[in-house]
Amino acid sequence: MKKQLLIWGILVFQYAISLAQSVPEYPITQGVSAPFAGFIKDWLIVGGGCNFPHKPAAEGGEKVYYDQCYALNVQSECPQWIPLPSLPCPVAYGCAIETPEGLVCIGGANADSCLTCVFRIQATESPQKFTIQPLPSLPETIDNAAATLLNGCIYLTGGNQQHRQNALYKLDLNTGRDWQKLSAYPGPQRVQPILVHDAHKLYLIGGYQAASDTSESILSHDIVCYLPETDRWEYESDIPLEENGEKRCMAGGSGTQTSTHLILAGGVNYSIFKKALDGKAGKDYLTHEPSWYRFNDDLLCFDFTHKKWTQHPNIPGMARAGGILLLHRHFLYMVCGEIKPGIRTPQITVYPLKKERDFQNNP
Repeated sequence: MKKQLLIWGILVFQYAISLAQSVPEYPITQGVSAPFAGFIKDWLIVGGGCNFPHKPAAEGGEKVYYDQCYALNVQSECPQWIPLPSLPCPVAYGCAIETPEGLVCIGGANADSCLTCVFRIQATESPQKFTIQPLPSLPETIDNAAATLLNGCIYLTGGNQQHRQNALYKLDLNTGRDWQKLSAYPGPQRVQPILVHDAHKLYLIGGYQAASDTSESILSHDIVCYLPETDRWEYESDIPLEENGEKRCMAGGSGTQTSTHLILAGGVNYSIFKKALDGKAGKDYLTHEPSWYRFNDDLLCFDFTHKKWTQHPNIPGMARAGGILLLHRHFLYMVCGEIKPGIRTPQITVYPLKKERDFQNNP
């Protein structure tokens, strides 16, 4: 019986994937990586990000950062992107968190500096009108971090912090006070991690620590959890291995959660990325076809209750780094990102899910 349920669950998921659809491509025609992205009601908001518009990165092109912001009503019969007010500055590599009051955008970096600014994009009573309101700034510059919302509080950690710290910060949206510094996560630095929650604790997934003059890079392939009630971190699980037995890297990946599962997508290949970080990738590293880089093209799902993983392989449009994975009305959205180092895409890929039973297929 359990085997039949497993087969049925997989067939339901594959049927959902066969219904894959798309929305209009993002207005910045070459696409962006690491933008702010999230939903305000049925409006998909995307702003900032970066790309190489004039010359490819492989040819020494200059990275450009954007302050443009756009919105798309995904429930419209004929959805079209509309421009929003510009962001306070060009920015990429920040964090965006969906809240009842709007989309909170945190930190990041641009060509001039790393940033501390925090603001919220809000809908107004007027149709198709949005405003940008400032919120308490970060106590230090942070980019390439991860954040999540739990019980009215935004938690932010990982990324490039000053003095290579591992701090965890909390902003209580109910009080509007300044950011509070909490216990640092254990182990090496985690740049470009993923942070989700199960309604009780936080899950910090993956990330990397760059090489130094005295040591090679460290790519984390595990998950550690934070318990807000005790301000304590603990080990949770390793990220599943690749099919060939190699370690899996989620750096550059993205994640979200349902009430029962966390969902991970995208990210770079462990061995290929580590060679690049350690300066061992070769002079032709940026010149290969996208498939050579072996970005993760599957969905990984972790059952919070049963502590079990399921993998849904070979999903078109998920092999992205710097893309943003969102869940809205039982649809997964993979927003922009890069298909290989230096090459972005304007595509926003959408996959319908048959509610949460798609993930309840563990034997």
